[in-house]
Amino acid sequence: MKYRGIQQRINKCAKSKQSLIKISMAILLALGVSLPVTADDSLWQDIQRPAYGLWSLAIGQRHSLYQDVDVQQAPSLLVFGGYGDVFIEANRFGYGVYRDGEYFASLIGNVRSHTQLTQQDIDDSERLSQYNLQQRKRALETGFQLGKRFHNGWIGRFAVLKDVSAAHRASEAELIFYRRDTLAGWRLLTTLGAQYQTQSFNRYYFGIRESEITDAFSQQAYRPTDGYSVEAEWIATYDMTTSNNNRWGAYLGWRGFYFNQAASDSPIVDTPLSQLWFVGIGRYF
Repeated sequence: MKYRGIQQRINKCAKSKQSLIKISMAILLALGVSLPVTADDSLWQDIQRPAYGLWSLAIGQRHSLYQDVDVQQAPSLLVFGGYGDVFIEANRFGYGVYRDGEYFASLIGNVRSHTQLTQQDIDDSERLSQYNLQQRKRALETGFQLGKRFHNGWIGRFAVLKDVSAAHRASEAELIFYRRDTLAGWRLLTTLGAQYQTQSFNRYYFGIRESEITDAFSQQAYRPTDGYSVEAEWIATYDMTTSNNNRWGAYLGWRGFYFNQAASDSPIVDTPLSQLWFVGIGRYF
């Protein structure tokens, strides 16, 4: 037990060092974006021509809902726009199949990572490492969404998603409402929504199987039923224009998911709230 505690402290130090390296690389990349390009300009223009919207580098701080998992920082590429016929909204992408100004329909994909639990997280957690847990993987989900623009500025959309990456192998449905406003030179995005998760989904991420128990006296299997979560997100973006007419945007944001008792009653869950804070800067195309 003493050796395990020492090893966990070593792993946490190594993880912190890796996070610092990643953040430093992201800062260097962000600085390098503004350097002059010496390659063939026509090739660069051909590559960037289909791109639109804000393409950015961001640094995020994730607060896990699992027991004794450290706050994690990592850089990422965030796009709020698209490339060609494909639209991209951070962790979501899709292809529009219908649009008439009021209603729209799209084929979509979604990268789910806020319920992820890696093997490193398990090994570094004093509580989780007492079990024989398998990692809970991030998932690639695909599906279909229908949306409507309302006259009061809100946009609503309903989507059904299915895991196609052999992670949780389940489905979920979501109803989202969002709007865009401006305040004192800032553009504000507000998102509110709710998701329904199937029993298979909740058992994969929050359940405990008999094979994962190491002490039958102090540990029990946990088999949740279906459940739901609510979501809220706010992003504030400040736009800038340089002397050569390039448009840039800097933003900060928060995104949270609050799960019901299917997750909060799990012995491996510390809090029903999963949070992500992020800040980034990028260029408009």
